[in-house]
Amino acid sequence: MKNLLRTTTKFAMVFFLAVLLAGNSAYAQQTKSMVFKQANNAMQNAKAMKADLLAPSEYSKAFEYYQNAEKDFENKKGIEKVEKNLTEAVIYFNRSMDFSYSAAIVFANSLNAREDALSAGANIYEKELWLEAEEQFMEASKKLEKGNRDDSYQKSVEAIELYRQAELSAIKTNLLNETRKLIEKADEMKVDKKAPKTLEKAKSLLSRTEKELETNRYDMDYPRILAKQAKYEAKHSIFLYSTIEKIEDENIEMEDVILNLENPLINIAEEVGFVAHFDEGFDKPEHKIINYINDLQMKNSMLMMENSQQDYLIGQLEANIEVLKKERNALNNEFKNEISKRTADNKSKMNAIEAEKAELAKKIDHQTQINEKFDIVNNIFYSSEAMVFRSGDHVIIRLHSFAFDVGKSEIKPANFDLLTKVQTAIKTFPKSLVIVEGYTDSFGSDSLNLKLSQERSDAVTKYLIANMPELKTANISSVGFGENNPVANNETKEGRRQNRRIDIIIKPIL
Repeated sequence: MKNLLRTTTKFAMVFFLAVLLAGNSAYAQQTKSMVFKQANNAMQNAKAMKADLLAPSEYSKAFEYYQNAEKDFENKKGIEKVEKNLTEAVIYFNRSMDFSYSAAIVFANSLNAREDALSAGANIYEKELWLEAEEQFMEASKKLEKGNRDDSYQKSVEAIELYRQAELSAIKTNLLNETRKLIEKADEMKVDKKAPKTLEKAKSLLSRTEKELETNRYDMDYPRILAKQAKYEAKHSIFLYSTIEKIEDENIEMEDVILNLENPLINIAEEVGFVAHFDEGFDKPEHKIINYINDLQMKNSMLMMENSQQDYLIGQLEANIEVLKKERNALNNEFKNEISKRTADNKSKMNAIEAEKAELAKKIDHQTQINEKFDIVNNIFYSSEAMVFRSGDHVIIRLHSFAFDVGKSEIKPANFDLLTKVQTAIKTFPKSLVIVEGYTDSFGSDSLNLKLSQERSDAVTKYLIANMPELKTANISSVGFGENNPVANNETKEGRRQNRRIDIIIKPIL
């Protein structure tokens, strides 16, 4: 009995110690997450802006301070030392983000070439060329950080060329070779007996890709999309062959085949919240689902705009809180020094705080006016014509229904009504600067797209000046960004349509 008691007691102590250690471990982890929270957020934001690539020197300093903080925390060197390193880390992460914002504009073409190479799988299939391109890009960023623009530009050009080479090699290695193997497999399986159209489509796309790669080496977007489609159709043909063969081997009734095809749409419709009916075919449920998705996308865009506006207002409130804190501290100091013996220094501090409060009140009043005018502008356009949103004080009108003929910059009469609404929006902000931005999709060479986008933004600018006598030429400018800053996927027809756009930026003057 005594042995049993000792064993039970021993087990209870071990269990208690295990729970205690687990609790301490969880507490330590929780403490670390609290201490490192600000630095972790700053690091995540910096990574999201590609600061490790665009501002490598500043980012590496930040990361070094962050690692030192981790070591000090693990070695229990004292919370003050940890916080000191974390403070420095946050400062350098923020500096890297500030620099990355401007660097992203300078290196826009380099970033596009890099994304294209990634899309083709160059980092996997042409690793040596990819790493060489990354090294050149990193050198370009470091030189830009030091203010050496000429050398930075030269390195970025070299990086672009390497990325393009890596992309081309990856397309040939990854996409084309795999597609050829798939087509060979399809031929061996005699896929053309049951899925001839799909297999022929794959072969045609492969042939077009090879031709595009030979004739147009400087525009990889179109051949890359063709290559992906060719690979997909080759796999698709094999799938269709296997499916049709199964239907035939198992003597599956055609009615059952169609009913099985209806099931995915039925499941999607249930998730959306309606019952799919197929008594008139697939069109009605298909359109309902598409409309639901479009509505969700619109709501999501509106929520993003509202969040952006809320972030801005939060920033204003935080600034107001800081002013009130300063005022409270000044009053406390004044109270301590006795109101009757207020010093000139305290008076000047109070005057400065009052001036800061007045300036903040002015900004808040200005913000209220912008909010009211933004609502007016937002109601001018139908959702099918344009999307209106804000970035800080700036109002952005994205004219996604504005249409140019292919390769042309002449404004068509069909756009006149939309441009009349744009004029009304600009007049809502009589004291403002206006920027007209032009964009294209990714098809065509970078230089031609840049030229075309500039010509289109110039055409819209000239039209607005000609039709708005009150708009001073000094207050409106135009810029073409080519295929940079896409808002949708260039690999789809709809995505390319959305990327061929005109943005009107209205910047109210404070």
